[in-house]
Amino acid sequence: MLRYIIPIILFSLLFFISKAQQTPTVTPKGYKGKSVFDIKNYKGDPRDRLIFEVNHTGWLGTSDKIKMDWKCIGFNLAFMFDKPIGASNFSFGFGLGVCWHNYSSNADIIYKLDSTNNTTRTLIQPKTIPYLDNRYSETSIEVPLEIRIRTKSATMFKVHFGAKFGYVFTDYKRTDDADGEIQRYNIKNVNTFRFGLSFRIGLESICLTGCYYLSEVFTSNGPKGIAPYSIGIAIIPY
Repeated sequence: MLRYIIPIILFSLLFFISKAQQTPTVTPKGYKGKSVFDIKNYKGDPRDRLIFEVNHTGWLGTSDKIKMDWKCIGFNLAFMFDKPIGASNFSFGFGLGVCWHNYSSNADIIYKLDSTNNTTRTLIQPKTIPYLDNRYSETSIEVPLEIRIRTKSATMFKVHFGAKFGYVFTDYKRTDDADGEIQRYNIKNVNTFRFGLSFRIGLESICLTGCYYLSEVFTSNGPKGIAPYSIGIAIIPY
């Protein structure tokens, strides 16, 4: 009987000694065990730092006689910093961008001298002669500020919304009609300050995007109530 008890005792001692020598596992703070949902506890990595948009660009608030055409195509390129907020689904984005806004239509921009206060007013009226090209274009430097929401899932769903502050540093009116091809820079009474509300929603690197500008296209000496907007597709490779 003793010859069976001694091996059992020796085996039990070796087992407990080996367990005591194992390095204890340190459980990270907040760890909830192995689960397909553990990714929700991870701190988010910076994302969405390079954004390229292809947009339909237009104006709201023009006369019913002014008609846009299909050539209202603009682009937006933004380089962003992305700051995740802890381990949440939120982050804050800010950066610098360039916006190309084109408004192609039958609108003719003309000047009228106001003799009462010796100022030049800018007016918009429909063109009366046929044309091949008739568009007004602006290039702006913009500072976007965004709140971003991203899901922590295999396929990332994202929503970005925020504001843009911009400055129009170049603008021109290009016309190609029976009178020839004419390009006029620095249209009078253009409001060079831009402020708009932006929105972006999509999956992974493809999003629908839009922006409505609260600032008008022209100053008080130009047409009243005309605001630019854009809507299109954003490609976010990085």
